[in-house]
Amino acid sequence: MKERKQKESGSGYDRIIKYTGIFGGVQMLSNLITLVKGKLVAWLIGPAGMGIANVFNRALDLVGKTTDLGISFSAVKTIAESKESDTDSTRLSDSLLVVRSWSLWLGIIGTIATFFLAPLFSRWSFDGDYSYTLSFRLLSLVVGFTAVANGERALMKGTHLLKQLASNQMWIVLATLIVAIPLYAWLGLQGIVPVIVLTAFCSMLLTCFYSCRIYPYKVKFFSPKIFHDGTYIVRLGINYTIAGFFGSGVLFLVSAYLMDHGSAEDVGYYSNAVVLASYVGMLVFSAVETDFFPRLSAVNNDREKSSKLVDEQTEVLMLLVAPLIVGFIVFLPIIIPLLLRRDFMPMLEMTQWAAMSLFFTALTRPMSFMSLSKGDSFTYLLQELFYDLFMAAAVVLGYQYGGLRLAGIGLFASSVFDWLLNMLITRVRYGYKAQGRVYLFALLHGALIAGTMCFLSVLRGWGYWTIGIVMILVTGSISLYYLNKETNYLQLFIQKWKK
Repeated sequence: MKERKQKESGSGYDRIIKYTGIFGGVQMLSNLITLVKGKLVAWLIGPAGMGIANVFNRALDLVGKTTDLGISFSAVKTIAESKESDTDSTRLSDSLLVVRSWSLWLGIIGTIATFFLAPLFSRWSFDGDYSYTLSFRLLSLVVGFTAVANGERALMKGTHLLKQLASNQMWIVLATLIVAIPLYAWLGLQGIVPVIVLTAFCSMLLTCFYSCRIYPYKVKFFSPKIFHDGTYIVRLGINYTIAGFFGSGVLFLVSAYLMDHGSAEDVGYYSNAVVLASYVGMLVFSAVETDFFPRLSAVNNDREKSSKLVDEQTEVLMLLVAPLIVGFIVFLPIIIPLLLRRDFMPMLEMTQWAAMSLFFTALTRPMSFMSLSKGDSFTYLLQELFYDLFMAAAVVLGYQYGGLRLAGIGLFASSVFDWLLNMLITRVRYGYKAQGRVYLFALLHGALIAGTMCFLSVLRGWGYWTIGIVMILVTGSISLYYLNKETNYLQLFIQKWKK
């Protein structure tokens, strides 16, 4: 009996580690390819061209998120539930039909809206200049392509086609590189619109290629029943979309405050600190939405199974992210000049605090999906609103009284607040209570991360690097010990290496 329980527990860890590794690896390669592409594109079209492309992409992203109504996310829950409870494939087929039909409808609506609003987009985006109207009309196709592709990605997530999804993501990044570089080399600035349209088209084709091989594409364009069945998905998605918009608005206001009360340099330090820290998080957190959320949605009516999934995911995230945080904090004096420039070093301490906040993000992220998995999108919206307001207040007050350093501490404090808020909500509304191991790992690795920050803040020279490397080894060894205890990955690796 005991061996069977250990095996079952290990299988949960095995899956989490497997797909975290897969999508973390994909994310790392994607970041590297994107970095190479960015360097080449900057050389081919210059800062002005990159600025124009960025304006186009931001406008398209705004229209896409508005007309998408969040179904690219909320559809994952519906599809996962259908797959889990389905016995004769009828319910799953119906769900796929609804999601695909709605994705196509919303894509067409977004395309038409962008086409007719093109003069306004041109005026608003380029300071009263209407000469980009034709460009925006051509780019309207991108909204439709993206909507269809997002619907197919939701299908792959909900039906657990995760290997196909990972492969698809890699091919999309490569296709973007292959399409963009020759066109920019040939057309220069005139290639911006063709590149954006063709990369969106290639993304849609590649995504459909992977999904339609297993679930052939099928829609019903005129169907009152399909329209009615999709309203539940839309209701869930709208609150998710509102939360995203509110979060983006808060980030904009924080940047505006730093610009008004500080300088453009401080805005650059702040934004780059957040981006650098987020790169570390993406390596671990990328699998949460892709693998964890569909599995949690499939068992959302079973409190015991839901709690077990959340506990396992939280434990693995903590064990994986803690050594990354310590390593990132230690090597930041090298990372910042390497990726940016030496004159960005004033952001060092703030970036360290931003990285520390990732540990509480690991504690919070699995819990935060419980409300969405249960269709309680209004609670999710409230969670995000409270967090965004607290974060804005903490960063603004921190910057006002202590510059970038206290702004970074404000980011860290907001991550602690988010964890406490989610603990309270999930306990009261869903009866979730983390098991003892979660608190054990939190205390253990939290103390190691805090100790690293304390030591490195006072040490210099060889003492800094000696203690820093020791802390990396200690944190990594503890994580490896517990992960190997659950999965036996280390023994398997040693056996394969000996062969």
